[in-house]
Amino acid sequence: MLVAHSAGVLMVAHWAQVRRRPIKGALLATPPDIDRPLPAGYPTPQDLQAGGWLPAPRSRLPFPSILAASADDPLCGPAAATELAIAWGSRLVHLGGVGHLNPAAGYGSWPMAHDLIRTLDVGEGVFS
Repeated sequence: MLVAHSAGVLMVAHWAQVRRRPIKGALLATPPDIDRPLPAGYPTPQDLQAGGWLPAPRSRLPFPSILAASADDPLCGPAAATELAIAWGSRLVHLGGVGHLNPAAGYGSWPMAHDLIRTLDVGEGVFS
């Protein structure tokens, strides 16, 4: 089971394009939309390109996944989150206005993650 947040979500998507491992599922929380310029203080498109982050992966993930998206994430709007979920074959879960779901948005422990991970149990037929 993989759980990733923000840039970690993109790491999972990049990794899944080149590696095949038996992954039961992935919870992908509030990915950034790096196809558009990020706010000040974040890497520029040129930095992302030089670091191998661009283009953002758009291939279907080879395992079940949930993309948890915020309605007011400063790094990824709802439309971009929907595009990523569709491209990756992820079930989209709208979290409401939770910002970037990080300490700056008032989050520490996030108990809902456990509930979402439980729904990834393919043994229960969630993705059949």
